[in-house]
Amino acid sequence: MLKKTLAILGVLAFVLVSSLGFAAEKKWYVTKDKNNVCYVKQVANPKNPVAGPFDKKADAQKAKTEKCPKKSKS
Repeated sequence: MLKKTLAILGVLAFVLVSSLGFAAEKKWYVTKDKNNVCYVKQVANPKNPVAGPFDKKADAQKAKTEKCPKKSKS
């Protein structure tokens, strides 16, 4: 019973640590599409970055309003 509980706790700890490590790699970027419309996205590797990386979405939104005043979508 104790071995089973320790095994379950070990698996849960591994899953939590793995998911936090995966989420930590993604940053917020301001990107443009082919129609020059700006977006704020949370990705690991952006294709057309205009600004970034940012740790917080609010910082990316602020940069979006500065860099892309026209045709902006969130």
